[in-house]
Amino acid sequence: MSAITGVLSDLHRVLLSAESIRARVTEMAHEIERDYSGKVITVVVLMDGALFFVSDLLRQIDLPIRLVTLGASSYHGGMESSGQVKINWPAGVEFAGQDILLLDDILDTGLTLKALRERLLSEKPASLRTAVLLDKKRPREHDVPLDYCGFEIADEFVVGYGMDYQGRFRNIPCIGILKP
Repeated sequence: MSAITGVLSDLHRVLLSAESIRARVTEMAHEIERDYSGKVITVVVLMDGALFFVSDLLRQIDLPIRLVTLGASSYHGGMESSGQVKINWPAGVEFAGQDILLLDDILDTGLTLKALRERLLSEKPASLRTAVLLDKKRPREHDVPLDYCGFEIADEFVVGYGMDYQGRFRNIPCIGILKP
């Protein structure tokens, strides 16, 4: 039994297959490339959950990209948002006048993305668009405009394709729901 097969056995069900994720990420890359044609994109990425999404997405965009990674979280090891956003802001990075694409793995409560969008907008970028792989359909505590979305999902806690539960399950190539 391979390590991935063992980890897959922890899933109650697969929500999105690796193939469907790959196809949708390719479509999103084409949409972004079309919308940013002729520009340099400053991509601001929330790590660690978006690692696989960002890697796959950016390799398919044939435009100049400036990459900035941030650490931000409101989960702090649990399965629900704590309501408090912690952002590790990079020192010395300027966003004024930049065409910014903010990337994250999942839009849940909206708290983290709202806080980041407000901070980025305060720096007076030329433009700011937001992309997420997953948009969790649930009542939002904070409205966040989305320009690009991979998939809409039900209000369930998901793992795989970079998303974790207490540091595990990031390496699953699909997205699934854990067994209870």
